[in-house]
Amino acid sequence: MGKRRRSIGELISSLVFFFAGIFLILEGRNIFISEETIKGSIVVIGGLLSFVATFRFQIKQLFEEKGE
Repeated sequence: MGKRRRSIGELISSLVFFFAGIFLILEGRNIFISEETIKGSIVVIGGLLSFVATFRFQIKQLFEEKGE
């Protein structure tokens, strides 16, 4: 399958996922340090998932290539 160009909206959403992920990871670390372990862990997990969502198109492409 040929390489598809991303729309501006897709690029913006990827940037938002990236920066939200970084922010949540850092904020979760601060919460974790302030001894709110469960809350901090949940925020860090959310940050990691948001960061991974940045690469959703690349992940999809890997799975499609593996399926061929």
